[in-house]
Amino acid sequence: MRIRFLFKNLRHRSREYLGWLLARLLGKRDYASSLALEEVSTVLICRINGRIGNTLFLTPLIRYLHQLLPHAAIDLALAAPGAAELLAGLPGVRRIIVFPHRQPQRIGRYLGALRSLRACRYDLAIDPTEFSTSGRVMLALTRSRYRLGFASRGQWAPLTHAVPLPLQAMHQAVRPLYLPHRLFGAPLEPQSVRLWLPLPQSELEQGRRLVAQAVGSERIRVPTDVFGFFAHAANLKLIDRSWWITFWDAFLAMEPQALPLEFLPSPAHAPTDERFASLHVASTRGLTAAIAATRMFISTDTGPMHLASTTAVPTVGLFLASDPGLYGPLKPDDLAIDVARHSPDQVAQCCQRIWRSSGFSASVAAREQPIR
Repeated sequence: MRIRFLFKNLRHRSREYLGWLLARLLGKRDYASSLALEEVSTVLICRINGRIGNTLFLTPLIRYLHQLLPHAAIDLALAAPGAAELLAGLPGVRRIIVFPHRQPQRIGRYLGALRSLRACRYDLAIDPTEFSTSGRVMLALTRSRYRLGFASRGQWAPLTHAVPLPLQAMHQAVRPLYLPHRLFGAPLEPQSVRLWLPLPQSELEQGRRLVAQAVGSERIRVPTDVFGFFAHAANLKLIDRSWWITFWDAFLAMEPQALPLEFLPSPAHAPTDERFASLHVASTRGLTAAIAATRMFISTDTGPMHLASTTAVPTVGLFLASDPGLYGPLKPDDLAIDVARHSPDQVAQCCQRIWRSSGFSASVAAREQPIR
């Protein structure tokens, strides 16, 4: 896993160097830095990345643009396999164009997505990150009157408008908002930014039913008893099975009424702890709705953690490899914990404090209702 991590870092550095080299070859260019809101009625956001988390990090930008431009049509060019289903119905979103992710054999699908992208003319196309080669390629190929991105050392895309990189470090869901904030001169409160995935009541009720069936209960207090967790992750983000067993032993010693429910990445994955019920939900929206029916969600630094952060459920992200300040959950009652510096017992104590101070106890217990 360490070799894979080093290879990934090397690949990132090589792309960064390539961008810098292209920028030097193209030479210094002048960019405009402001634009009137009245100039924009169609927007394209280009984020060609296959991860759920990076896709969800766009939702605050979509929400911000919709608030600034309530009558504008917003199209998304994405690469996460379930992106079209995940973001379907977001206010302001008109089309979601999904490119195949790391599937060179599906060149036909790629060309079809590219034709769909170029079929429309846009007033404004946005590359929301500073180092995405694929995002810059899409920005160059789009038929857009204005193109917006960050003015970095390695910026080679044919931008018409550029914004300097923020001086301070920003969460990856907050950073893209800096672009329209500076371009339109609009107010921005970074501390109030949240991931955004509004689900209709029908989907939330289905999520409650799935959770109730998984724990074997016809009545479930939502979400006072069931504690969801996701123990799987890729490469250096994976937390050892023994850690989870020790964690749950410590947590259940303090809160014996808790019902741990493990969410599995696929039906073929074995549960981390055979003592507990488990559940696999194939749909990302269905998974989000099921997470919303739990009392708390505890997860490794991966997609389900970000899905949980779109809900009202307190989310605890467990970090080993990445910076929680850049990638952690965002709600006020969410928490990111570096498990290399905290024992399973200490994390269990943190989780207990969160749900005891979250204000759920009285208000949620009053909403107890049967699931039919």
